[in-house]
Amino acid sequence: MTLSVLGDVDTALCIGEYALKMQEKIESEVEKARTTAILYNSIFPHVKTLQSSLKPYLEGYQSGMRTGNKTYAMWCLSTHSVLIPYMTGKPLKSIEEQCQVCVSQMTELKEEEQSTCTRIIWQLCLNLMGQSNATVELRGRAIDEKEDSSSVLGNSTFPIIKTIAYSLFGEYELGASQEISLLNHFELNGGHFITMMYMFHQALCLYAMAKKNRKTKKYKTRAKILRKKLTASFKRGNPNVVHYVCLLNAEHAAIDQKKDAKDVCKLYNDAIVISARGGYVNDAALAHERFADFLLSNVGDTDEAKYHIEEAIKCYTGWGAMRKVEHLREQYQGVLVGSSTT
Repeated sequence: MTLSVLGDVDTALCIGEYALKMQEKIESEVEKARTTAILYNSIFPHVKTLQSSLKPYLEGYQSGMRTGNKTYAMWCLSTHSVLIPYMTGKPLKSIEEQCQVCVSQMTELKEEEQSTCTRIIWQLCLNLMGQSNATVELRGRAIDEKEDSSSVLGNSTFPIIKTIAYSLFGEYELGASQEISLLNHFELNGGHFITMMYMFHQALCLYAMAKKNRKTKKYKTRAKILRKKLTASFKRGNPNVVHYVCLLNAEHAAIDQKKDAKDVCKLYNDAIVISARGGYVNDAALAHERFADFLLSNVGDTDEAKYHIEEAIKCYTGWGAMRKVEHLREQYQGVLVGSSTT
């Protein structure tokens, strides 16, 4: 409540730390899974890396199973084994395998909401890996958004993952249209940390549309709002949005006709380096891809653009996103002529 209403990260953090100490002091596991899920979903990600929460989520899952709190145990399990690995760029193959394990247990325990959330992310992984005929439609072995519409469309994870799919596969207009009806439902302060990734991909779609429609201000205006929110979170000490902000800074500068091309190139290079250093191979690939687009459309430097497309392909291949690799090869076929990645 303190974080959501007042935006007071420090106070919210103190309250959260105190709650954990009280949990330890009373030596009771009754509410440990629930406490873990709430604190590590909405408070600690503003000041601690997502990677640092893996152990607490695992302990929350184990505690929930021991005490019979299967609902929060399954939320902890999904976050530990699927969501955080996806957001931090772990190999898609290992995430896909964990999805199978998680969904099997959730189904057995009749925790349908958690199962649906996990299957939505699972299908995105399958799409990216090329193990589905679809790209932006969530349709395949894990879930079918049309056949399972009654459970999928009402799930809050669905529009987030759809936005990410639109962003990654270049359906920017569809991704931008998601923003109008969904922005108010996913606030950065006090909301689930998946909001960070949602806002990032939403902003990328909006900047891409702003670039195509320079006379239409609505896309740029919305993109600036999201960029401003993520930047404010970064300035308050959020370590999980640094690479997001860096790439959005480059995207923002790229549509500013007053900006020198060399300055914009530096911003893109910074985004690539910071993403790579943080282990976010997926976002490093995306930064290479967006830089290549800028070089082709704004600078006219085909050789340098080719290099960054090749680097994006290498990163996506390392991540396991082979359908995305095919998408890039098809999109930039003319640029990649003679390349070792074709």
